[in-house]
Amino acid sequence: MILINPDYNRKQKLGGFSRYVPVSVPIGIGYLAGYLIEHGKTVRILDEEMVCVSDEMLGKYVKGLEQPYIFGLSCLTAGIGRAHELAHIIKTKYPDGKVILGGMHPTVLPEEVLRDRNIDIVVCGEGEEILNLLYERIKNNEDYSSIKGISFRKDGFIVNNERAQLPDLEKMPKFPYYLFEQYSDRYELGFIASSRGCPYNCMFCSQRSISGRKYRFFPSELVIQYIEELIYKYNRPYITFVDDSFLMNKKRIMHLCEMMVQKDFHKKAIFDCQARGDTVSEQVLQSLREAGFRTIHFGIETASERLMKLIDKRETVQQVIEGVKLAKRFGFQVSGTFILGLPTETKEERKAAYRLAKELALDYVRFNNATPYPGTKLYEIAKEENRLNPGNNWENLNACGTLVESPFKETPLAYVPLTASQKELSHDILKYNLLYSFRPQSIFKILKERIGPAGWLTLPERWYLNPEEWSYLIKFGFRILCSFTKLFLYEAMRPLKR
Repeated sequence: MILINPDYNRKQKLGGFSRYVPVSVPIGIGYLAGYLIEHGKTVRILDEEMVCVSDEMLGKYVKGLEQPYIFGLSCLTAGIGRAHELAHIIKTKYPDGKVILGGMHPTVLPEEVLRDRNIDIVVCGEGEEILNLLYERIKNNEDYSSIKGISFRKDGFIVNNERAQLPDLEKMPKFPYYLFEQYSDRYELGFIASSRGCPYNCMFCSQRSISGRKYRFFPSELVIQYIEELIYKYNRPYITFVDDSFLMNKKRIMHLCEMMVQKDFHKKAIFDCQARGDTVSEQVLQSLREAGFRTIHFGIETASERLMKLIDKRETVQQVIEGVKLAKRFGFQVSGTFILGLPTETKEERKAAYRLAKELALDYVRFNNATPYPGTKLYEIAKEENRLNPGNNWENLNACGTLVESPFKETPLAYVPLTASQKELSHDILKYNLLYSFRPQSIFKILKERIGPAGWLTLPERWYLNPEEWSYLIKFGFRILCSFTKLFLYEAMRPLKR
């Protein structure tokens, strides 16, 4: 089987930041490959972040494999357009091959995906066990229509089978970091997914479409093996836990931290994680600190208690504030994200978010635009309000769109609430990002430490000795200066427009 991670147009989605945002290993595909290999299947990975898929490339990757060839494409909404292009390329070259799509977007919109006749099957939800069964049935030319968790066409109609049970994480094989060694100089291998799912139902998050509201975690002993491998085999000094909410089970986290300290991991590496404000406590933070954690990322979302209830976060702004302050008291760096442009949001509520970030003295902040991903309540609201603007192949669905857009054009937002205009909202988001993240102290911090919160900015080692980096940074700085100028002109013209 060839597992493919379609290109989601990284440069367009991240703009000038793309050079310094670490390239993440395709985690979902990695777990699928590891599971299939553990069960005796032959698997090869094609990641378009590393190499573009072409006729010639496909020919090299299927060499030595038994027909019928099976191609599995995993895609978020950002990559669905490219997934359709790849399906066409594959079916043109190998008409008897099977093209299977999985991931967030196909899980939520299987009928839309299967309207493309180049796509044979959609895998819904977590796909390890499902894909293993499909592989065996397809290779043996057996009927696969009874497999749970798939959608497919039959007699001209689309069939959606009932969802399969979630796989038992206790029986999952280790994540196969070794499959990505070929590009270890380009990938950021320093990550661990120690759990799956989240018990909450925030209106802007589509993760529930994959795992429901179930939260499960991998055995601590397995997580310890991951850390050992990353530190001693791959020499990773920075490791990020990518769990949606790392501190969900406090007893488990404290036990894990004890094991990390016993192994002296805190002397070898620095760790980051994500948390909710209502899950931190003095006891947990002390354990994290002793185990070598340095940064905690909070999804703050809003400074408005009214909006916090609206988005169904199931925590209060005050709980987030208390969690952030407690984390800072224990010496953690704290990063946070806000979502601007939520339904019914006012201009004053956006301004309050910026004020809260300053009051909390957050080390890193990003103000994202509310993005109505399929499978979320926000998506349904955007459709009801007739304010959904996905663009061609969903290209407008980019939570960082306003931040990374060129100062010389204005990229359409996928959603603008009834209480704002596109221009007003875009400029507010741009303004607060620029005013907070490009203060002299913030820039100096990034240049000095080189490593920001994982998934944000990372400068190359000894970047200051590379003329090419200086050239790029100067150009990037000029672009930011142009954005400030654009913002200044907009603010200056507003009184005249009134």
